[in-house]
Amino acid sequence: MKYLIIFLLFFSNTFSVEVQKEEFSFGEQVWEEFKTPVTTNARYILFGSLLSAGMVYINKQGREYNKRETFDDARPFGDYGYIGETLGWGYLNALYMLSHLTYGYINDDQESYKATEHMFKASTYTLFATSALKMFVNERRPGYPEDTDSFPSGHSSMSFAFASVVAARHGWAYGSLAYGLATYISVSRINDDWHYLHDVLVGMGIGASYGWGLKYAYDKELPYQFAVIPADGGGVVVAGYSF
Repeated sequence: MKYLIIFLLFFSNTFSVEVQKEEFSFGEQVWEEFKTPVTTNARYILFGSLLSAGMVYINKQGREYNKRETFDDARPFGDYGYIGETLGWGYLNALYMLSHLTYGYINDDQESYKATEHMFKASTYTLFATSALKMFVNERRPGYPEDTDSFPSGHSSMSFAFASVVAARHGWAYGSLAYGLATYISVSRINDDWHYLHDVLVGMGIGASYGWGLKYAYDKELPYQFAVIPADGGGVVVAGYSF
């Protein structure tokens, strides 16, 4: 996981944005984007998820509860939770980026490039924020107490970042399908003993707030663009620039 974070942060340097026509350094740019869950209207998504998770957590006797309570001791997905476990590793995010980047390159379509960048940044910041919280909180998993990466759910955060970018860029018809899939992934983590409900709720909020937060910021004050440039030897160079 830590190597994936380093990889994404390294390649995020290929992108550049202009905020209110003011030039920012790379660090300032990253900070402005990282704050979008609380500096845009996406704050309502994030705070709503935190409030919901807090209510779930504090209303359990002794602040401890069995993961099955919500489902009356049932496993709603039975033995099929592994599907959500597999999809939630960021494959949906990567497939979206690859398909839009390829389409944009073949058809010189700027909107596809923008969609690729949007998903890339939403996924990168979501992964970083989620991993940082895991290292700081060190909550034990309900079914695997030797593992202290329970809070928040990374599968939930990454899948809801994916779904939110889809909804923000392609409308609610596609967005509803993406959110349905993200919900399946999230619930499967409770189904398979990997997370508590509050872990999943916070993960959902983190991912969704980055997906929508970056969209709100770009629409209002963060114009951006990047292009794929053919390179010698048949390769390509992804170059970022602002306008």
